[in-house]
Amino acid sequence: MDSEHVEVGWADTAVARFHYARAGTGPPVLLVPGAGGWRFSFEALIPLLARSNTVYALDPPGQGLTEIVDRSFPYGTTAVASSIGSFLDAVGAPRTAILGHSWGGGFALRFAELHPDRVSRLALIAPGGLDVKDVWEFRLARLPPFGELAVRIGPARSTRHLLRKSFAHPERVPEHRVGDLVDMLRSPQDRATRLRQMLRVERSVRWTTTEQNLHLVTVPVLLLWGSEDRILPARLVERFTARLPTVDPHVISGGGHALHDDCPHETLALLAPFLKADHA
Repeated sequence: MDSEHVEVGWADTAVARFHYARAGTGPPVLLVPGAGGWRFSFEALIPLLARSNTVYALDPPGQGLTEIVDRSFPYGTTAVASSIGSFLDAVGAPRTAILGHSWGGGFALRFAELHPDRVSRLALIAPGGLDVKDVWEFRLARLPPFGELAVRIGPARSTRHLLRKSFAHPERVPEHRVGDLVDMLRSPQDRATRLRQMLRVERSVRWTTTEQNLHLVTVPVLLLWGSEDRILPARLVERFTARLPTVDPHVISGGGHALHDDCPHETLALLAPFLKADHA
């Protein structure tokens, strides 16, 4: 497959109907976005990683066009993390490297704790996974009716605000992504169900158990953080390095929370050789 060609499709499982993108050939790498980022947050990174990997960019439960179909789905951190396994089964990837950003990094860590045999290595960009207080925007979204108002009445304003807060270099903010995300929020395809599920995930995720079990993550971990992160501060690197058995931490000077877009060259220079090790 041409590494520049990105296919967008669906993977139907008993848990969810997953929306995802696929590109490239080679050892698999799964991209798991942060809250509110969806697979769009990796649009610039996908073709670069697809030069040497089969890349799957996922909308996890509560994100994008993915729809939870299991009526007994318990939501919460472990439920979302566990659903990754059903997606990998559906696309025929028994074991993979995972790149997770923000909350996506937290879900990747929890999945590695639960299913260590299915993860070859973890690349984490400003990940969730620690029992710390979220920024006020996410705390507010957990409170009815503020979350409902944000996603139904003012999605463009709230999306633009969070996107800009995720960058230390304002000139690098991909403004077109606001329109893409808002269009997806407003997509008529099962819209009410998707928005309800998004808010339920947002209000159910907690990281206490993930942090308590970080010692179970024994695969190689590349930890990347921007020094100017305004969502999750770079000082949290020390908590991860104290708890993860095998971690290579890097704080990139001048980078924001969306490090892979804010400092793409520096990020890729560290990511590419780390993921290439899976080729051996």
